[in-house]
Amino acid sequence: MWEPYRLSIEQWAPQCRIVYDKFHIMQHANAAVDEVRRAEFFRKGARMRNLVKGKRWLLLTRWVNLTTGKKQELNTLFALNRKLLKAYLLKESLDRFWTYTYEGAMLNYLQRWIDQLRWQRLQPFQKLASMLVKHLDGILNYCRTKVPMGVVESVNGNIKTLLRRGRGYKNLRYLLLKAQRMAATRTNSSFSGKLRKLGLSSNSHAEPFEETLDVNSAVGRLLTSHSIRCMHACTEIACSRTVPRAYSAI
Repeated sequence: MWEPYRLSIEQWAPQCRIVYDKFHIMQHANAAVDEVRRAEFFRKGARMRNLVKGKRWLLLTRWVNLTTGKKQELNTLFALNRKLLKAYLLKESLDRFWTYTYEGAMLNYLQRWIDQLRWQRLQPFQKLASMLVKHLDGILNYCRTKVPMGVVESVNGNIKTLLRRGRGYKNLRYLLLKAQRMAATRTNSSFSGKLRKLGLSSNSHAEPFEETLDVNSAVGRLLTSHSIRCMHACTEIACSRTVPRAYSAI
């Protein structure tokens, strides 16, 4: 949700849709809860600070993932501090926002969630609500376009690794070719490892031409048209940050 990333995509890949996933939105929600916790820590006196101190990870953990003892600790804290209770409930209710698959229902739930902030006097969550409204189109694209976020993060990690290993690239197409090769090589090695676990063995006496075909077929299976578009977008963003003069040379 960084502004330079959005501007770079709009410039170099205007046909792409920007999709904001659940992980990054909930990351901002956790930051808002932590900001409320710090404010309450300094607002309380010295005698009450011990109740808030050391509770950061409890407040950032989802309720369903807590043990019975940890839930009792949080209930004790919430009974003494209502602002922390409100912040935690707002964060937990925002997690349900991603269960909707219909765009209209998703928008209605977000509107009701924002209406709950009217009388809560929680400034960090007011900022969070403003950010959600500002990026509303990209959030609703989560329903419009089903993106395999695991593939996107994997491609992005591969490109960052190549940029770090090669100290930058002047040729964008060459960087894209190396990223495709890296994805195919990892897929091929992973497939061979699964065969060995099953007690099977790949054809180690295959001709080099056959191995090349295997790699190309792995590229075709892994890099679908959607993945290639994601790779193009990630590569252009990475290059715009690392080697901004590359586009003028192409």
